[in-house]
Amino acid sequence: MAPTYTSNVGRTARVSATASIPYIYRLVLTTIEPFFAVSGAILVFRKPGDYLSTMSRSSATFVPSTTFLYTELGGAWLYFTFVEAVVLRRFDDLNLWKYLCLGMLLSDAAYCHSAAQAVGGWKAWASLADWTAEDYLVFVTTAPMVLVRILIILGVGIKKR
Repeated sequence: MAPTYTSNVGRTARVSATASIPYIYRLVLTTIEPFFAVSGAILVFRKPGDYLSTMSRSSATFVPSTTFLYTELGGAWLYFTFVEAVVLRRFDDLNLWKYLCLGMLLSDAAYCHSAAQAVGGWKAWASLADWTAEDYLVFVTTAPMVLVRILIILGVGIKKR
């Protein structure tokens, strides 16, 4: 067996996420969003047509042959659920939280763009006068989580050592 060498070059001391990140941020990412994510997964697994009509202002028609896409989306939301409800709770490391938030923001960018696409593009999405109750629901269940991830990555509200 070859010997294992450990180097501390380039490593930083582990900083506690619990001690650094405000409680409200942690609550949003480890409790509230996992609940929304698992609820969304159940919706797309059981009633993909309802999900589609919620996202698209009923302008799109569900086609059963596309069910696999909703299953894929549900799987992504289950992954979010696991990362937030399990990994972020299990590993109390600020750097890990920042990296995971950055990765989640990649998904957020695609999801937010898809929400705009679903209603006819960014111009249609930006017309608040045309928003439906479902548009507000999508916004309220997405924007706070995205904002918390951005704040964590930027270090806003994060306690310095």
